[in-house]
Amino acid sequence: MSRLNILILLPRIPYPLRDGGAMAMHQTLEELIKQDCTVSVLAMNTARHYVEEGDLPPVYKQLKVFKTVYINNQIHPLSAFLNLFTDKSYNISRFEDKGFSAALATLLKEEKFDIILFESIYTSPYLEEVQEQTEAKCFCRVHNIEYLIWQRLAEHESNFLKRKYLQLLTERLQQYEIQKLKEFDLLLPISKQEELFFIEQKINASYCLPFGTSISEPMDEIPEPDTLYHIGSMDWAPNLEAVEWFLKEVWIRLQKEMPTTKLFLAGKKMPKPIFAFQNEQTIVLGEIADSAAFHASKEILIVPLLSGAGIRIKILEAMALGKCIIATTVAVEGIGVQDGVNIVLANDAEQFSQKIHHYINHKEEQLKIGQQARVFVQTFYQKEKIYAELIDGFKNLIG
Repeated sequence: MSRLNILILLPRIPYPLRDGGAMAMHQTLEELIKQDCTVSVLAMNTARHYVEEGDLPPVYKQLKVFKTVYINNQIHPLSAFLNLFTDKSYNISRFEDKGFSAALATLLKEEKFDIILFESIYTSPYLEEVQEQTEAKCFCRVHNIEYLIWQRLAEHESNFLKRKYLQLLTERLQQYEIQKLKEFDLLLPISKQEELFFIEQKINASYCLPFGTSISEPMDEIPEPDTLYHIGSMDWAPNLEAVEWFLKEVWIRLQKEMPTTKLFLAGKKMPKPIFAFQNEQTIVLGEIADSAAFHASKEILIVPLLSGAGIRIKILEAMALGKCIIATTVAVEGIGVQDGVNIVLANDAEQFSQKIHHYINHKEEQLKIGQQARVFVQTFYQKEKIYAELIDGFKNLIG
């Protein structure tokens, strides 16, 4: 088969590359072009993640068509309240827009596509009209099982009213998500965890498309000794929940027990309450310019996620750089790592304290975990191999 003609529908413009979702969507766009596909993009330029098109990197100039539609998807108290009196998922309804629908209809009339790739469940409201207007195969990239994120947030919420509201959001999103995923020709889960979920739910065919890494030479920089660090977008509720839990349940005690150890916190949209924890041992940086350099300059990455779903791109990035990582089981779901071999698992405050004590004080073991992490990523997560195999699979499926 000749070159594939692919349209990607994006729920946001994935730039700057400051969070896992943006990085995963950008990588797919970039790698499909590298695999000699003809790629077009229709993107929502949302109020929450608004991007000036002039700031985009050169790869966007390689697209056959690039069109954006502004969507105000901010959470509004009134619309959220009124939604209570409907049976619709508020999470999904914020991405429904007549302007985007019209732009999509025009594009489908002007171009004939082999594949239309829906990035995440949040672009799925447009599936029905795509299927009515084209014979293209419709694939959905599944970054997370979204309702599971909200379900876990609800389980950890102590405020009764907020917990009940989160439970309602979860129930509606679950009903919508499971039904809608069944309507695609193929699902592209970002990890094996989602793939297993599809099998359990008897949802149609899937092909795992993980985030891939490029293995380069390790940085020469020697990390600052006795340092822990966390990096992640702090406007994503599971990251905020994780950092607050770690600061209050683990770090408050460790600071006294390990006076020479420092914790560095980085990530966009760092909320003011986190800065309140800042002291000589707790350095709150907020957004940083170079995540790779930040990874390289510190010893141990902590990922204390209590909720969330999907694959943790920051974990794969850190593994590629040979870092020792201490994380919860939730954080590593779907990656395929082994505790004590290429990662260190801890699921409560006591375990985190014990593991941090051990690996800060045993540098050789810390180094060995990082080395084996790097080998693991090199074996299973090289992006060039992942996308070459993906395109072969697409061509065989389409015939």
